[in-house]
Amino acid sequence: MDYSRVSIDDLVGRQVMVHMHAQAFTDLNIQGFQAPRFRAVILGMDNLGLWIEHPEYKIMPVYGDKGEYIPPGERKEVVHRAAILLMWATIKTIVFFPDQEAILPTEDVPVIGFSRVREREREIEEERANESAASVKKPKKPAKRTRKSKKK
Repeated sequence: MDYSRVSIDDLVGRQVMVHMHAQAFTDLNIQGFQAPRFRAVILGMDNLGLWIEHPEYKIMPVYGDKGEYIPPGERKEVVHRAAILLMWATIKTIVFFPDQEAILPTEDVPVIGFSRVREREREIEEERANESAASVKKPKKPAKRTRKSKKK
């Protein structure tokens, strides 16, 4: 891809890294957002801002399909695919990798929703931990220390 020709339209349908302004992130307090820097799929954009996908947005309905009230003890969490609008003023920067379909997972850049991605990241993390644990030699037991008696 020719980097000089990348435009915001190239981001639609692709995963990007979004950096929000810290204060905006704190003020918004959106479900599933763990840090002001995260990965998300862009659904679209308009003059208001950037539309991103949250594939596992959880809600707790208070009323049923027919409008009947659901008592608190009977409510069940429901998961929906949601589109979230991030106003342009809340976004600090967007990082896009034109040559990659998705951003490689790193510990410090969480992805919102995306349980399948998170599960695979956890598997990779566990594999790395197991490999590093296997490659580390077990420390030898320290030699017993003998106590020297003071001469009087």
